[in-house]
Amino acid sequence: MMLLASILIVPLSAGLLCLLVQSRRVMQGLNVFAFAATLALGVCLLPEVLAHGAVEEWDEFLRADALSAFMVLLISVVSLATSLYAGRYFERDLAANAVTPGRVREFFVLTPLFATGMFLVVLANNLGVMWAAVEGTALTSVLLVALYNRRTSLEAAWKYVMLGSLGLALALFGTVLLYAAASKDQAERLPSFNWSHLMSVAPELDPRLVKLAFAFALVGYGTKAGLAPMHTWLPDAHSEAPSPTSAMLSGVSLKIALYALLRFHILTTACVDSAFSRHLLLGFGLISMFLAVPFILVQQNLKRMLAYSSLEHVGLICAGIAMNTSLTIFGALLHMGYHALTKPVLFFAAGNIHQTFHTLEFRLIGPGVVKVLPVTVLLMGLAALAAAGLPPFGLFFSELTVISGGIAAGKVTVSVLVLVALIACFCGILQQLTRILLGATKREPASDARPTDGLAAMALLLGALLVFSVWLPSPLLELMRQAAGIIGGKQ
Repeated sequence: MMLLASILIVPLSAGLLCLLVQSRRVMQGLNVFAFAATLALGVCLLPEVLAHGAVEEWDEFLRADALSAFMVLLISVVSLATSLYAGRYFERDLAANAVTPGRVREFFVLTPLFATGMFLVVLANNLGVMWAAVEGTALTSVLLVALYNRRTSLEAAWKYVMLGSLGLALALFGTVLLYAAASKDQAERLPSFNWSHLMSVAPELDPRLVKLAFAFALVGYGTKAGLAPMHTWLPDAHSEAPSPTSAMLSGVSLKIALYALLRFHILTTACVDSAFSRHLLLGFGLISMFLAVPFILVQQNLKRMLAYSSLEHVGLICAGIAMNTSLTIFGALLHMGYHALTKPVLFFAAGNIHQTFHTLEFRLIGPGVVKVLPVTVLLMGLAALAAAGLPPFGLFFSELTVISGGIAAGKVTVSVLVLVALIACFCGILQQLTRILLGATKREPASDARPTDGLAAMALLLGALLVFSVWLPSPLLELMRQAAGIIGGKQ
């Protein structure tokens, strides 16, 4: 059926076609069509994976197991919502002379290429190809961060590319070391570097080299995933990028790097059969969660605050996986999915506010936002409640699943630390967002403000969040259980 190849070819073709067309509406239409198609292909991939355990194509060059199929769905949904939102967003930017038509074309060309790179990360069977795909996502996303060509956006892009390149260089060292571990006792022929092969021979790998490889991969891919203390590029890139790009960076790009790190974690656990990688993941996860709290409290910019909130959520995912029970890993995957649906809505709302009031500073925006953008504020408020972990939204259930799973497994201290960090972040986000609702407005809105801008994209994600918070279809639930089993070493 060539499902995997089609998932790569469709967005790649859309990006290249955007080079040839002149109409901005046609470019947006190509983006929307491409991501709607990849979402449909991802849905078609789901039963194939459930039936066969994994799907392989192109002589095992492409491979999708349950974890890969889950990531394909997340990338597709967030990319589709982003493409729906981007049309009106750049229309207003063009009207305000904030961006040139050439830069808008650049966005519609690079965004499908960015998504293609992310799809290749999760579908590549070869770990070396996976690293190259992560590098490809970094190169395309840094151009998107610098899209506005302002001094601050160029500074953020340089910071992103310098720290990201350093991190990926370390990840490359980890990849090379893992290849060396696989080369043990195979001097006469080159070993296969396919994930499927490495897992089958994991106990035979050199454990010392595998441990060293994981350490490099943790720092390397952890930098791209925004784990503390390698996170310093994150608030600058998220705050300076166009809001559609910020949504993709926070919604799925961070998780793509985390996916690459998890592949090393799974292989390390299978080879070493110890808690080595879990302890490191737990340490970095808890540091990220607690470090996010003071930075959330002191932020004066809405998008920077949202970026530090992502730091907390990535830390929670790592902590849940590190506790290594079926329930905590399942909760971490739930959290990954719910966060991917929630955070883009907040960045879309921030984009509407910025274009209407020409600022994202808390001290300059207040109740006037409610009067001018009532729909945006309503949807932002719902997404903020979800991000803060309040019921009935799914993030509440995923956090509760991680904490209860940890306590049930006797990991009480870790569970309490996670709970304390979550409560502190909840208080910080609540305190900051009330400044928008209760503060004093100091900026006049733009004359062309439209209360319904971005409604379709935000409603798509929030609707999916609400539905999946109360009901997970049986195939999706089984897919996540299988993905949790892969991470936990049970498959």
